[in-house]
Amino acid sequence: MEKRMMTLMLLAAATLTGCGGGNDVSTPTPPKLLTNIAVPNASSPPFSFDIGYVEAGKYFLSDRNNKAVDVVDTGSNALIAQIPGPFTGAGATTDESGPDGIVGVTGTNTIYVGDVDSVKVIDTAAQKTVNTIVISHSGSRVDEGCYDPDDHLVMFASPGDSPPFVTLISTLTQTAVAKLSFNGSSGLEACTYDHASKSFLINNDGTAANPDGELDVITASSAAAGSPSVSKSFPLGKCGPAGIVLGPNNDVLVGCDPPAGDPLITLILDRTSGAIQASLPFGGVDQVSYDPASNRYFLPARHYVTSGIAAASGFSPQMAVIDGTSRQLLFKIPVGTGAHSVAIDSTLGRVYVPFQPGAAGFPNGGISVFSTH
Repeated sequence: MEKRMMTLMLLAAATLTGCGGGNDVSTPTPPKLLTNIAVPNASSPPFSFDIGYVEAGKYFLSDRNNKAVDVVDTGSNALIAQIPGPFTGAGATTDESGPDGIVGVTGTNTIYVGDVDSVKVIDTAAQKTVNTIVISHSGSRVDEGCYDPDDHLVMFASPGDSPPFVTLISTLTQTAVAKLSFNGSSGLEACTYDHASKSFLINNDGTAANPDGELDVITASSAAAGSPSVSKSFPLGKCGPAGIVLGPNNDVLVGCDPPAGDPLITLILDRTSGAIQASLPFGGVDQVSYDPASNRYFLPARHYVTSGIAAASGFSPQMAVIDGTSRQLLFKIPVGTGAHSVAIDSTLGRVYVPFQPGAAGFPNGGISVFSTH
């Protein structure tokens, strides 16, 4: 009898623990600030940076103050190199500045980096620029891009040109092979490649049909044939789309930075149909990222305001953490001034978010490192 009673007591304790006892492992845990990495930067202009990228234990950041790509070892969180382009640096406007977007060709020690009028090809092992691909002569930047490993293509957007356009670059020959102009567009933002549908997805700032933004789909087959074309477009309402990243299942998350007066939102769509699966009350973002290891999205928002309504000032920068399965906003974490870039080392569970000087807790400008959970 005593043995049977002991067994029942142990089973009851296990049941209580599984239903939300003191050791409930199902409770989400928030990311923690691990460290801030110092980066040499100026107060005028404040630390000017753009897109981040992680691969093989290295974090790469486009750094306009230093006219370089910064390299951080993600194991030690030490700044180990600054690779020159040469890049334009911080210009009079964002469209006149570089470096900008970074696209890595996985497993090759090669990154493509947007600059004013060109894309620089960098050998990350040798830490030097090995090729310059001229895109235009307009004096405007080549901005964000994405990689199609199926067809060996990198696509970069030139949002400041009139009309805006994208350029397709062969990673086999490191030459521009096709161009697509977006007539009537007010600008282009981030893109991603979807292997499942073999399509590029790119955020379009606005058209006559969708003045506050749409998600355009370009078939990879048309791009590979040298005649890229938009096959379909999904309206995004009052979004002001900026960042984009594929999530679990068939989800794609679009980070929004709407104009002043509109609600701050983040959208999650079915990337085949364009149906909106979730609309979350958070926005003011640029680059966004998804971590498959923790099944979480990370969205630093330099333009976040506590009222939830987009504004031209009064920002309180936060990083949203969104669950990939439930599509729910889990946490908002304070980040530094101007934080709009994010990259993740999934193996180590680290999130890299650069910031400008000024905010309490983030005074000098640099790179914040957070845990993923």
